[in-house]
Amino acid sequence: MSDGSRGAEAGAKPLSAFTVELDVYSGPYEGLLALILRDELEIFEVPLAELVNLYRSSGGSDEGSPGALERDTDFVDSATSLVLLKGRSLVPAGSETGDEDGDEAIGPEELEARLVAYLKVRRAAEAIGERLARNAGYYPSGHAPPPKPGKLRIRPEKISAAARRTFSRTVEPETRHLGPITVTVGELVALLRRSLAGGEPVSFEALTREMDRLRSAVTFAAALSLASEGSIVLVQPEPFGPLTLRPVP
Repeated sequence: MSDGSRGAEAGAKPLSAFTVELDVYSGPYEGLLALILRDELEIFEVPLAELVNLYRSSGGSDEGSPGALERDTDFVDSATSLVLLKGRSLVPAGSETGDEDGDEAIGPEELEARLVAYLKVRRAAEAIGERLARNAGYYPSGHAPPPKPGKLRIRPEKISAAARRTFSRTVEPETRHLGPITVTVGELVALLRRSLAGGEPVSFEALTREMDRLRSAVTFAAALSLASEGSIVLVQPEPFGPLTLRPVP
């Protein structure tokens, strides 16, 4: 970031930095607006002329400082709403009328809404300004920087070794920890046929209750084999519910 941009940021004083010293309030200017909107401070108690003089003496209207026009505009907008709000509050109830052209008078509710909108927009603008200042000098790009020459070195023998490992025969997996297969699908198909020989449905859970996990899995495969050839029908009322094997007459 250049020295000129730093100087511009240092000279730009946001309106949120403006503080007031009044008999009824002392603190940030935006805090004064918030108190008035929450009816915690009467608008009659705020000397608007003194408020303007405080702003002028704080250097807010210095035309030579960076950001002075934006800050002055924000202050004028909010101060104008305060003046209108105070003027409407001084008008007796029932005596408010429009101007000669028939325009409707601006009520206190609309003036308060304007102040609320001003505070929201002002704080959002300051937050965006701070984020832009933090990211100054950073420019997003969808292109990756090119690699620096001389940093990536691959030896030919490493490429040859990687190719040999890739295209060579894979190593046989270790199977010594696996036990011998002691059951076959054919044996369990015969078991299912004997269980269904009476013509009555059989519960799969009851049939495999005393079996281990391997025999239960092979029994299910045998049941699928019989169902595919049309010897039995698998009935399951709901997903993951009890399974019933029903023989086909």
